[in-house]
Amino acid sequence: MANKKVYAVATSHLDTVWSWDLEESIREYIKATLLENFHLFENYKTYKFSFEGSYRYELMEEYYPELYNKMKEYIKTGRWNVCGSAFENGDVNVPSPEALMRNILYGNSYFNEKFGKRSTDIFLPDCFGFGWALPSVMHHANLKGFTTQKLTWGSAYGMPFNIGRWRGVDGNEVFAVVNPGSYSRPFKQIRDWDFIHNKLEENEKFGLNWDYQFHGTGDRGGATEEESAILLEEAVKLNDDELEIHPASADEIFYDLDNLSDEAKAKLPLWNNELVMQNHAVGGYTSRVMSKRWNRHMEELGDMAERSSVLADFFGVNPYNKASLTRAWKRGIAHHFHDDMPGTSCQRVYKRSWNDLFVSMNQFKNEMETSLSALTSLIDTSFCEGRAVVVYNSIELERTGVVTVRLNDFKAKFVKVFDKNKNEVPAQIISKKNGVTEIIFVAKLNGVALKAYDIRESDKASDIESPLKVTENTLENEKYVVTLNGNGDIKSVFDKSLNQELLKAPVVTGLFNYNGSENWPAWEMNYEEANKAPDRIPQLVSKEIIEEGKARVAIKVTQKDDRSTFTKIISLSCGSEIVSVNNEVEWQSLRTMAKNIFTLTAINDKATFDLGLGAIERGNMSDKLFEVPAQKWADISSQNGEFGVSILSDCKYGWDKFNINTLRLTAIHTPKKNYRIDSMQSMMDLGLNRYSYAIMGHAGKVSKETQREARFFTQPLVAVECSKHKGSLGSEYSFLTLSDSSVIVRAIKKAENSNEIIIRLNEGKKEEIKNFTLSIGNGIESAKEVYASEEFIAEATVKNDKLTTSFKPYEIKTFALKLKNASTKATKQTNTQINLDYNKNIITKQGEKSKTEYTLPYEITPETFTIFGAEHKINKDGNNVLACNKQKIAIPENSKKLTLICASLNGDKNADFIIDDEVTTKFIPSAFERVARWDMYDFKETARIKDCSVAFESTHCHKDGEDVIAKLVYFFAVTFDVNGKKELVLPEDSDILILSAVASDSELIEIKTPLLEEVPKRKFTFRMTDEEKQNYKFERLKKNMGDKKFHERKNWGKDY
Repeated sequence: MANKKVYAVATSHLDTVWSWDLEESIREYIKATLLENFHLFENYKTYKFSFEGSYRYELMEEYYPELYNKMKEYIKTGRWNVCGSAFENGDVNVPSPEALMRNILYGNSYFNEKFGKRSTDIFLPDCFGFGWALPSVMHHANLKGFTTQKLTWGSAYGMPFNIGRWRGVDGNEVFAVVNPGSYSRPFKQIRDWDFIHNKLEENEKFGLNWDYQFHGTGDRGGATEEESAILLEEAVKLNDDELEIHPASADEIFYDLDNLSDEAKAKLPLWNNELVMQNHAVGGYTSRVMSKRWNRHMEELGDMAERSSVLADFFGVNPYNKASLTRAWKRGIAHHFHDDMPGTSCQRVYKRSWNDLFVSMNQFKNEMETSLSALTSLIDTSFCEGRAVVVYNSIELERTGVVTVRLNDFKAKFVKVFDKNKNEVPAQIISKKNGVTEIIFVAKLNGVALKAYDIRESDKASDIESPLKVTENTLENEKYVVTLNGNGDIKSVFDKSLNQELLKAPVVTGLFNYNGSENWPAWEMNYEEANKAPDRIPQLVSKEIIEEGKARVAIKVTQKDDRSTFTKIISLSCGSEIVSVNNEVEWQSLRTMAKNIFTLTAINDKATFDLGLGAIERGNMSDKLFEVPAQKWADISSQNGEFGVSILSDCKYGWDKFNINTLRLTAIHTPKKNYRIDSMQSMMDLGLNRYSYAIMGHAGKVSKETQREARFFTQPLVAVECSKHKGSLGSEYSFLTLSDSSVIVRAIKKAENSNEIIIRLNEGKKEEIKNFTLSIGNGIESAKEVYASEEFIAEATVKNDKLTTSFKPYEIKTFALKLKNASTKATKQTNTQINLDYNKNIITKQGEKSKTEYTLPYEITPETFTIFGAEHKINKDGNNVLACNKQKIAIPENSKKLTLICASLNGDKNADFIIDDEVTTKFIPSAFERVARWDMYDFKETARIKDCSVAFESTHCHKDGEDVIAKLVYFFAVTFDVNGKKELVLPEDSDILILSAVASDSELIEIKTPLLEEVPKRKFTFRMTDEEKQNYKFERLKKNMGDKKFHERKNWGKDY
């Protein structure tokens, strides 16, 4: 064996999106990556290539199947190597650790299924900093090593080593290579290159005579320059006992490191902290705010939907829809890409990103609605005198909180709500609009539970006692007294349980005059502009009490600063542990940054920040570490450990600790400069902005109470209305119980390749736990411990039908459980596919032409898909849709609901259907338009969200027999209540196509809690001053002159 060894790793970094869109990546860069590397394989026998991200491989398979098959042959021979383990080489600061584990699960599962390979590394050459949870996530996903070159762009902590060990927040380690050279630089020299020899010399201090070196290209894919392959071939021929140049796959070194002796491993340098960036990331914690907001909502709804789906599957009332849940996760994770989620791509990219995130939310909500509607048949609602609702708590902890219910045809002025024991609970009517009454009431549930409540109309107000009080300037519940100052800002939060004031100064929205980064306006911030008090704060316009009831009290405060309007609703609920503040900002402030400032009575040199898996302490801001990421909360606990204050965040990730008692949460930053003409960061996040934060006092140091409330804050209680009936589970049911509430259940899902239930547990308060037990369902038959990748680790201990285990501080464990059969079973719904007289063909094979402008590709259209518990079959051969023209559909006997899968070819439509002579108007969305959009003022777009249920999606379509790259096609589920009905007459509109129709014998039950973003129709009203117009035109002109590629694309503002 040679004395010294250099692992030469050829790679091609491809930004799925950045200064170009997905269409361009597919059309040009994916194909070039295949062809250019094939050329090098064919001409240079030593050349090996590594390429990350199974999403890119899926795109190859979808658009270039012949080249894909050729690539598979190179994979078999070890020339082309999969790497990175993940579905998308994404950002690791904003996505939750659970999302990171799903990313790895889907990536390596694809590699294994398609190629019989698994990658053992996380390969992120260009991501913008790396949190302390990442090595813990990697270790738990059965990965060995991590690779990046990005720390050379300015690590907040400097360069820890070239090759070494990185210990995560839970104490587990992975190997790391953090100085492999630029991924976009081909070899110009190798054997005599000082850069390599200097690294070898440094590594030898730790007993390692190896180095790892990139050569390649980026950021548009392709392959390294031919001269680099030639130079490598020549260098390999010169290998001797002194130096071996070894063409390697990206993760080969990690296998070799793992095979070293324990003594040799222990000599490697160790880094036991985060590896975030000093500046080249910090703007990205906030930029393109809707990406962050909708990604958080997507992740939370995914978790909620999986839990309810497992519960429904356990009882046999509805099968777990793995295909739909997986597709929703993967669609969202695709936008975790490191130039997408951080907000650093051209603005057009976010038309697709935001729509996709919303569609995944929509899909998760559909699955939750399906499972919950099926589960209501097991819950006893026969005690209800009024209207029966069943409330769902997705969290594994006992919970008291407010649930929102929207009911049609609620006539009374007042409401009363009761549990089965006829105990009245605090309730109130919030609003009555367009025939819909919005009600809130306080529900108390056990963990992962369902509970029935009785909502009754009343002609007089409830007379139950409530601790809630509200005046124009104060709010009070059992725990807090909140006081506002004359400007409408919270000046005092007095915690009665602690006998402690929590605020040293009012909570304000600080506004900073802001230019931002000169060269990297979305990526970075300006330390000097941030390290100061705000230049001003918004001023009061109005203040009013908007809720004064038994369940919740709230004050609405409106403030303004120049053209920007700031609306916040400050509320306290009965029994709540938090002071909640919902913010809506109409942001029209150019060159400005907004931070919410919390000056606390708790004083400490350190603050604690949530990592989503464990937490990290950081000091006051400095030029090396000033803007930092956190998941759901940050906390300052007093130095003496007596009390602390936690700030919870629903969708903001960028924080700073300004001084010993001040936390600041970055809400928006709109810089002066633009990276490119089509980036337009100078217009970034203008328009409607929504987010929420909460203030919470606690005794002692930050602990499980903060973890608990942060999770309640982001996963609401959910209600469904159903009929009154007996139920075999009684009026309430809880699926699982934990012996220690400091253990967090991070996921409950079905296994990827078995019928087992996967449950992921995480110790949450940094303490060792012994003899932990978990009870679930009707008891556990057997259990095994597995990785996040669901690979086997060991048999687990089951005693008395309970899982028994232990935890080290912040440790994460995953188990695959085989449960005993449920003690009760219910009949799942029976579905009948209706045979339609199809009269149009919209599915074509490659090369086939059609009279229809756009058609579904035969090659990627499935035979079946499932929505709302019913399988829908697609007739792929011959005619396959019904163009509406007043056709009559006979409704099968005993049917209670009918679901049509339909879409409009010509814009959104309101269409009249006739059910037994009664006209019902339904909204039929366009097959081709975005389902959701948000404000993009540079395009003069305002937000619009369609009220619909996405049932089917095609990721591209055909036109004239050829692929239209990444042009999405949607069909939607439109459901009718047909109980006792005989006939449905379709509209007279041939633009409306019916793909499938299924009748079911279960009642039509819908979620009555708002879970998806809603927005009223708004006009575009933003107007620049003359000076702002001049600056805008000047900046665009500068970018125009140097951006030839942008003009060649001719796609500014176009929809995909």
